[in-house]
Amino acid sequence: MFTRITVGDRERALVIRSGRFLKILEPGTHILFALPFTVDVERHTLADRKLKSAWAEFLVKERRELAERYFVIVETGDREVAVVYADGKFLEILGPGSRALYWKSAASIGVRVIDVFTEPEVPREVLRAIAQTGAFPLIVGALVEEGKMGLLFLENRFVRQLPPGMYAFWKPASPRVEGFDLRAQTLDVTGQEILTRDKVSLRVNISAEYRIADPVALRMTVASSQEHLHRALQLALRRSLGAMTLEELLARKTEVEPEVASELRAGFAAIGVELRSIALKDIVLPGEMREMLNQVVAAEKQAQANLIRRREETAATRSLLNTAKLMEGNPVLVRLKELEALEKLTAKVERIHVSGGFDGLLDELLPKGKS
Repeated sequence: MFTRITVGDRERALVIRSGRFLKILEPGTHILFALPFTVDVERHTLADRKLKSAWAEFLVKERRELAERYFVIVETGDREVAVVYADGKFLEILGPGSRALYWKSAASIGVRVIDVFTEPEVPREVLRAIAQTGAFPLIVGALVEEGKMGLLFLENRFVRQLPPGMYAFWKPASPRVEGFDLRAQTLDVTGQEILTRDKVSLRVNISAEYRIADPVALRMTVASSQEHLHRALQLALRRSLGAMTLEELLARKTEVEPEVASELRAGFAAIGVELRSIALKDIVLPGEMREMLNQVVAAEKQAQANLIRRREETAATRSLLNTAKLMEGNPVLVRLKELEALEKLTAKVERIHVSGGFDGLLDELLPKGKS
C-alpha cells in the first residue's frame, strides 16, 4: 500500500501517479501512498544540470510556480539565442524558439540572451568561452583576407562592411560574407573583331587596370562585376576603334582616345570602380593584309635608303668640287695631293725601283696620259 523512495544528495525525483504529475522529491527518504494507484518515479542527477524529461514543458506551462522554485527557466524567441553558463563556465547555447530548465541546486546558472539580428556578430568573450570547450554550435566563421573588404549579409540583406580579420556570426541570422579584392586588378579583353573606318577587318587584344573603390556600390549596382566591366570595355572600344582607319590605329597602338577613356572612367566610377589605365596590347591583321603591309613597309624603307644614298653621293661630289677649286692655282696643295696618292699606291706594291727622284717615281707609277 505504501512505497518507500530514497533520493540521494545529488539527485532529484519526479513523482508521477497514474499518469499525472504529483511532485518533485528532494534528498531524503519519502513514503508515498501507492495502492490502488500506479506510482512512477523519474530520477535525475544534478550532474546533468539540465532537466531532461518529457514533463519539462508541462512544468513550465501547468506548474509554473513549482518550476521557478526548482529551476532556472531559459526561453528564446525566434530571433534569439541564449548562452548558458554554469558556475561562470560556458555550458551550452540554445537556439531560437527553445526552452530549457536548469536545476538551481546543481550550479549557479547564468544566461545571456542575444538578438541575432541586432547583434549578429558573436561577442569575443562568448567566442573565447565557447572555444575552450571545442564546440561551436550555431556559429558561422568568416575570414576577410588582407587587401580585401567583406560585405556582411543577413537573410540576403546587406548590413555592413567588414575590414580584414576573423569573424564569427550567429547561424540563425543566415549570415553570408562576400569578399571583394581592393588591390589593383587586370582585365583582358581578347580576340575582339573590329571593322575599321576604311573597311579593314582585324582582331585586337585590350588590357585595362582597375581597382574596386566602393564594393558596396559595385555589389548593389551590377550582378556580375567581371561581366559588366568586360562588356563596357568591349563596347566602348568597338565604337572608338571602328571610327579610325587602319593607319590611325597602327599609329596610336598603345593609346586609347582620351574621350573614350574619360567616358569609361566615368561609367566605372558610377558603379564603384576606379579605372587606372587602358591600352591596346595587340593588333592581329589577316594574312593578306599583313603581307601587303610588309610590302608597303619594305617599299618605304627602300625609298628611304635610296634617298640617303643620293644625299651621300651629292655630298661626295660637292666635296670633290670644293677640293678642285682649292687646288686650282695652288701648287703646294697639288703636291700634297700627289703625295697622298703616292702613299696609297705604294701601300699596294711589294717592291719599287726609284730612278730620277720623286718626279721619276711619279712618272713610273702614273705614266703620262693615265693620271
